[in-house]
Amino acid sequence: MATNTVKPDLTSGFDLNQVLACPGCDLLLEKLTLAPGEKLICPRCGETLHTPKKDSINHSLVLALTGLLLFPYAIFMPIMTLDTMGIKNTGTIFDGVISTWNSGYIFVALILALTSIIFPLIKFMLLFCISLNLKLNRTPYYLISFMRTYIHLDEWGMLEVFMIGILVTIIKMHHMANIHYNVGFFCFVALMMVALGSSLMLDKEEFWFAIEQGES
Repeated sequence: MATNTVKPDLTSGFDLNQVLACPGCDLLLEKLTLAPGEKLICPRCGETLHTPKKDSINHSLVLALTGLLLFPYAIFMPIMTLDTMGIKNTGTIFDGVISTWNSGYIFVALILALTSIIFPLIKFMLLFCISLNLKLNRTPYYLISFMRTYIHLDEWGMLEVFMIGILVTIIKMHHMANIHYNVGFFCFVALMMVALGSSLMLDKEEFWFAIEQGES
C-alpha cells in the first residue's frame, strides 16, 4: 500500500494544545490527524514526525504477551549443542552470563545481563501492563511513568546484538564441530523478532493520547 505524506499547513493558526516541535530542526508544527499508511513530515528538514500504526494497542498487547511467554524458554533452554569428537557441550543465554562472571569479566557480565535479559524482560512487562490497561480503558496514575521508562529502555534492549554473537560463533565453529540447534535457539530467534515487532508496532502518539485522555 502506498504511503501518503502529509505536510502541516504553516499558514493556519495553531492551537497550543495541538503543536509539536520537529526533533530535527525545532520547527513548531500543527498536529494533524493521520490515517494508517500516512506519515507526517517536517516541511523544513524532511524529518518524519509521526507514522500512525493500525490497531497499535492490540498488536502491542499480543506481542508483549508472546514475548513474556517465550522469554523463559529463550533464556534458560539450551541454544546449541557442539559435538567435537564425541564431546558434547551445551549452553544457554543465562549460562553465558554466569560463565562471563566466573571468568572475572564482571563488568561485561553485568552489561550482558542487563542488555540481553533484564532490560528486554522489563520492556515486555511494561508494554504488556500499558497496553492491557489501555485495552481495558483504564489509565492508572503509574502509566505515565511506565510509558516514559519503556521509551528510555527501548534503546538498551539488544537481543539482536546477542544474536549476532551467536551467528559469529556458528560461523567460526561449524568447521570444527557438529552443531545441533536446540529449542532455546528457535525461541531466542522468535523472541528477537517479537521484540523488534513490538518496537515497530508501537504508536507512541496513540499511546500518549490514550493515556492523556484517561487522565483528563
